[in-house]
Amino acid sequence: MVPSWFREMVIQAHENQRTHLHYVLKGLTNDELIKTVTSEEYSRSIAGIVMHIGTAETYWFHKAGNSIGPPVIADTFEEVISRIHENTEKITMILKECPEEQLRIIPPKDGGPSIAWAVLRTSQHGIYHTGQIAKIRRMIGASELPPDPDNLWGKAVDSTLGIIRALIDES
Repeated sequence: MVPSWFREMVIQAHENQRTHLHYVLKGLTNDELIKTVTSEEYSRSIAGIVMHIGTAETYWFHKAGNSIGPPVIADTFEEVISRIHENTEKITMILKECPEEQLRIIPPKDGGPSIAWAVLRTSQHGIYHTGQIAKIRRMIGASELPPDPDNLWGKAVDSTLGIIRALIDES
């Protein structure tokens, strides 16, 4: 049986990752978003990395039997962000409505992926790439981010750790 608090904590983990992503993107110009920083095919720029984050979500939710849409590929960054917002809304809705058995953390190798696994996996994936974006900002000379009095990075990372702690405390 999945603890009653688990569903809301997983939703919050996804939302915290997303809030941190939007914070790290704050104030970037279109030129900075599309500036080529690597030769990697799917992540040549900050915009490419954000598309990659969204596409990974669409991939894993499709694998979990809950399509949230096609890969996040767009011509403008506004379209990319719009698709990221759509993903967030759909992921939250799926989490709120999914059956309890989909809240078990089941990786692909064990017969999954379950919805909970897909959310936690893509949240950690998003945190990883958001760190890359923060570093790229400095490398390309983008404006400094405003102070983060809410510790958005800490909240994003600690969301998953909070779930682990609560599961251990419950057992």
